[in-house]
Amino acid sequence: MIRDASGSDAAWGITSLEGEVNLAGNAVEAEVSAEGFLARTVAVEGRREITVELSILPVHEGVEVTDAIEIVAPVAAEIVHPEPVTQPDLVASLRDTPHVQVLRRGGINFEPVIQGLRETQIAMLVDGTRTFAAGPARMDSELSHVDPGSVQSVQVVTGPYALTEGAGAMAAILVNSGPVPQARGWRLAGRGGLGWRSNGAGRTAHARIDGGSSDVDFSLRAAGDLLDDYTAGGGRGGGAFVPSDATAHQLGASFRFRHTEDQEIVIGGFYDEQTGVDYPGRLLTAEHFLLRAWRASYQIARPDGFFSALKLKGYANIKSHRMSNRGKPTAMDMRGRKPPFALDISLPAESDTVEGSGSVELSPGESWHLQAGFDFFRLEQDAQRFIARASNHELIFSAAVWAGTSLSDVGLYALAGRSFDRGEVRAAARLDFVSSDAGRPSEFFLANSGGDLDRSETNANFSLAGRYDLGGGLTLAGGAGRVVRTASALERYSDRFPSTRFQVAAEFMGNPAIRPESSLQGDLNIQWHAGRFAFNAGGYLRSLGNYITVAPDLAVRPRLPLSPPVVFRYANGESAFFRGWNLGARRAGDRIEIRLQAYKTIADDRALKEPVLGIAPMEINSAIRHKSSSGRFWAEYYMRNVWDQRRVSAARLETPSPGFTLHGARFGAELLNRGGSTMHLHVDLENAGDKYYYEHLNSLNPFVRQRIPETGLALVVGLTARWR
Repeated sequence: MIRDASGSDAAWGITSLEGEVNLAGNAVEAEVSAEGFLARTVAVEGRREITVELSILPVHEGVEVTDAIEIVAPVAAEIVHPEPVTQPDLVASLRDTPHVQVLRRGGINFEPVIQGLRETQIAMLVDGTRTFAAGPARMDSELSHVDPGSVQSVQVVTGPYALTEGAGAMAAILVNSGPVPQARGWRLAGRGGLGWRSNGAGRTAHARIDGGSSDVDFSLRAAGDLLDDYTAGGGRGGGAFVPSDATAHQLGASFRFRHTEDQEIVIGGFYDEQTGVDYPGRLLTAEHFLLRAWRASYQIARPDGFFSALKLKGYANIKSHRMSNRGKPTAMDMRGRKPPFALDISLPAESDTVEGSGSVELSPGESWHLQAGFDFFRLEQDAQRFIARASNHELIFSAAVWAGTSLSDVGLYALAGRSFDRGEVRAAARLDFVSSDAGRPSEFFLANSGGDLDRSETNANFSLAGRYDLGGGLTLAGGAGRVVRTASALERYSDRFPSTRFQVAAEFMGNPAIRPESSLQGDLNIQWHAGRFAFNAGGYLRSLGNYITVAPDLAVRPRLPLSPPVVFRYANGESAFFRGWNLGARRAGDRIEIRLQAYKTIADDRALKEPVLGIAPMEINSAIRHKSSSGRFWAEYYMRNVWDQRRVSAARLETPSPGFTLHGARFGAELLNRGGSTMHLHVDLENAGDKYYYEHLNSLNPFVRQRIPETGLALVVGLTARWR
């Protein structure tokens, strides 16, 4: 790619077999890239001949690389999305990553599970900031407020190797929307897309405009989603009807100011509105989620000196939420039920976060990288449940689900990395100071909590990971680490409210004295490259100490007449032992590409002497892609094989699930590439056999006690465009 003095792309092309290319007369900068190498940008103004040496791209487990991405840890898995169109695109890419499952929690929300870890065991960050669920039922996971059209890359860190990203990161998902583009002179660029789904009547749209000059840059973006109820598989006319309404609108803006060449200030804001999110796996309907977020950062970067960078960031977000029983059986009269009359249920909630971070990066030598920093957050959550008689709106009772809870964490960390000719090694340590409290608990909760609500703890974390080139195309990577996760507000302070991990809508009591759970994990992976073929194999072992689980509490009676008779309380188990493996193969070619990946996790609760609750079964993903000689067209057939799951936690009422096989096809075409403007068409045929299936992790419908099925046959079409 050749750029002129304004920073705009003047020309692009492919070199001759000898590596030669003619430079445009007004060229001042050239970006050189090749498959399997890191791209490099060099100055060419006034030069007739240049020699460019490219560095070999680092190898990562399950990685599809389209750009140079910072390595989070030597054993991290990374996936990259250049132009996602719809939310399911992000979901499909996550599912293609080893040891990652995705479960549905509404038409617009999907919850990731990594190696059996979920929810707050996973640090999910969007552009470096964390949000926490405002819905106690987690119909608004951290990834539910992401505009897929703005996603530039996603990094999945399997294991305790993301200590610099935040507290409790037993694993991590890092979503990056990309920086505000820089330019030497004034320029204006944009991109956008439209998407349509046949099953569920999904319609999506997104747009982004980037502009600015040498001193000030800006980025403006907007997106919208409109989803409808979908039909599960089962053949023509035989599929089950699944409520799945959802509407979302998003607006965002970022501005970058460059005081000097090596300093910049970025400020931005984001607004996300989701309404009418229906899902039969929950007792209530999510009437709305409103997220308002602000951020500011300062950075000074001097990559050629001992002092590499100083980074300071601050964030604040306010998330409002309300649920009701609109459309649920409890909103209707039902003879023989207790109570037989219709109810009017409302549950307003709030989740507000203030957070910040800072770090200093040092480069004492070409092979050394040092980083020290801090981060903090304060999370305040509040939720009140109101239950009234629908006919006359007479209040029956009101109860606090989250009794004005607060959770604060201050973390300090240090990281040291050393690269060698044949590998690298990184070590990190982290210390977290945690405090929590509940501002307005009920008399019942106080009488049954068993102690002081105000708690504090100090948690130590560490990790060590490395990679070594054995020669002959063999690379060995491994690591070990310990991460401590503090308990969530639900686990500490919930007052007879359903659990997000439990498949049955029983009532659960919080435990203020619950201890944090600690994960001690070791990973070992080997990769072999032979010509166009690449093979990988790996495994991990994890021991969860003070494992946070649930146990029946016969001394507490349920609050709602429709609930099961047994109330459960959050408790620390003795320990849980996880182990898993993955095998993969890939053939990359100019015309044909083949991918195959298999993985499995097994986990046992040592106290109950039975499997851990909520572990997905073995899975194999495979695909074959054909690309045209011009590279403008490609077509892919893919298959997903999921085994049945019989290893279930019977003591916690978990039920087995059957396996299934899904088939699908994808197609992509470059419709336009002229003068810096491009247009691409994406087509995806999902569940081509119209299979009736459900994921093992899917919730049960609390009223009929059956798992929620997934979408049947669906055609997804997307159109994306860029101009500059």
